[in-house]
Amino acid sequence: MFYSDTMYRTAEQINSAMGRVYNQMVLAIINSMVVSFLAASSPPLMQMLFATPLKWLVIFAPLAAVLAITFLIDKMNKTQATFALHGFAALMGLSFSTIFVVYTMGSIASAFFGAFILFACMSVYGYFTKRSLDSFGQFLFIGLIAIIIASIVNIFIGSSVAQMVISAIAVLIFTGLTAYDTQKIREMISVENDGKAEVLGALTLYLDFINIFLNLLHLFGNKE
Repeated sequence: MFYSDTMYRTAEQINSAMGRVYNQMVLAIINSMVVSFLAASSPPLMQMLFATPLKWLVIFAPLAAVLAITFLIDKMNKTQATFALHGFAALMGLSFSTIFVVYTMGSIASAFFGAFILFACMSVYGYFTKRSLDSFGQFLFIGLIAIIIASIVNIFIGSSVAQMVISAIAVLIFTGLTAYDTQKIREMISVENDGKAEVLGALTLYLDFINIFLNLLHLFGNKE
């Protein structure tokens, strides 16, 4: 007879681990917003980052960083993974620091609150639903790849109409991914691990929230 050596956590342990996932996610969001605001408060820094060829590094560095973290996290310990998460969050904050120059503070606050409501509702659903969201997640992943490609192409085209369409679809995709990712993270941390799954989960949910926020801002934000 086969006996599995896998150690599963109790419901209390899973809830505690998910609490740490959300805590890390919130800290990463705060990190990004603080870095973004501070960068936007320095006109010389903004001039250097977005009015020179350095802007391409600022735009694409977060994508390279998140891919690197995803592939290298197995080689990191929990402390290294946590530093990588918050380093990435700071880099993301730098990349979208222009929002504090382009949009009104009221618009930023409204988009943030709207993103919070959407994220919270879908994460609660993903956490408690007994229905498997795997097939739903596969469909959303295909959509995610499509909007990433479309977004990169539109960086060079600069179509405002295309950006609005991309942003609207992105809000739907990342809202759905919030539920799917929450369910998968809960399943992942139900098995004993060294804590890195919690950091990876925080990174995943951070990306869901930030993308909902930024795309809501693109859709409904009032510019200065």
